Amino acid sequence: MEKHLKGNIVKGERVGGFFLGMAEEGLLKELAPAYRIEKRHGCTVYQTEYMSFFVDQETKKIDQICMSEGFKGKFLNQYGVGNDLLDVDHNPENWYVDWEKSCYSSVKHRGIIFGLEEDATMYEVKANKNFPIGWICIAHPSKYEKREE
Repeated sequence: MEKHLKGNIVKGERVGGFFLGMAEEGLLKELAPAYRIEKRHGCTVYQTEYMSFFVDQETKKIDQICMSEGFKGKFLNQYGVGNDLLDVDHNPENWYVDWEKSCYSSVKHRGIIFGLEEDATMYEVKANKNFPIGWICIAHPSKYEKREE
């Protein structure tokens, strides 16, 4: 179960030993027995206590991995759930706010998006505000590019 608590987050590539593009069959071999399955439009989501794996219905491969509160892994070996967005990228001008999806992405770090802690209010990114990270998702950078341009 340790694998579901921590692991390096590599934007647009992997979280620990779980890779984007990993076959559903391989994922299921790696998951501990205590996971939930949720069918969504176009995908199946496998949820552990701190991670969710989105498997494309057609390709049967992971196309997104999300981590939530309790996950101890880090992005760039130092930033994770609980850190502030501006710790990850200090320049507020680099951040794009997706109001519809309630998340943030940085042009400096394509392939990763951040959501705020549940009780935090979304704002345009400014240096004098706090933006506590509540969840992190990775996907292939092309999945986010249209929002970052």
